[in-house]
Amino acid sequence: MNINRDFMFDKVNFFLKKENKFFTSSEVMNIIALEAPRRVAEDINFPKSNLSAVLVSGAWTVNLSSDFIKIDPDKDVTFKYSGGTIKLKPKLQKDIGRDTILTADPSTPEYFFPEDEDTIGVYPPSSSGILVIPFVKEPTSLSSTNASNELTQNCYMAMIYWTVGDCMLKDGDSEKYETYIKLYDAEIIRLRRRFGEMYDEQHDVIPHEDYI
Repeated sequence: MNINRDFMFDKVNFFLKKENKFFTSSEVMNIIALEAPRRVAEDINFPKSNLSAVLVSGAWTVNLSSDFIKIDPDKDVTFKYSGGTIKLKPKLQKDIGRDTILTADPSTPEYFFPEDEDTIGVYPPSSSGILVIPFVKEPTSLSSTNASNELTQNCYMAMIYWTVGDCMLKDGDSEKYETYIKLYDAEIIRLRRRFGEMYDEQHDVIPHEDYI
């Protein structure tokens, strides 16, 4: 069975009609196409990618790619240089001190930290090398008719539950919101268990028989 955006849209509308809730097609489609896939990706740490940035001596910031959601919690941020490859440890900038960063001599970085929403910093400022940042990325857009992406085939019920729950929240129905978010959370747990080691490889997942 080919699962795509329009299939999920029909399923969401089925649940909304069942709950006597009415939303415009554009409202529902916006959640399905943008918000729900991002939320699922963040919660299951998939799809994954890597950002490799060449740092010259003295550099201490790297701009993140536009599809960055978060650093992959299952993998290490590393720095490759002439002496080998080392694992960088996470730290907050406030615990280092901005003045300390700006006045430090270039060396082999030991820590990485969020500089802002679009930038990762390292400390000490780097000697020459390559910073490798594994990250969870935005799934491919579901903006077109019958569109599918990395999540639709195996994670569609999670996206459906999230979309319905978000509609309940927007409608001010907190009780129904909690109902569908609990279903979403259960589906996320099912997906994590089914895929095992956080999607290091793609797997063929058979949808639950109640979901078709």
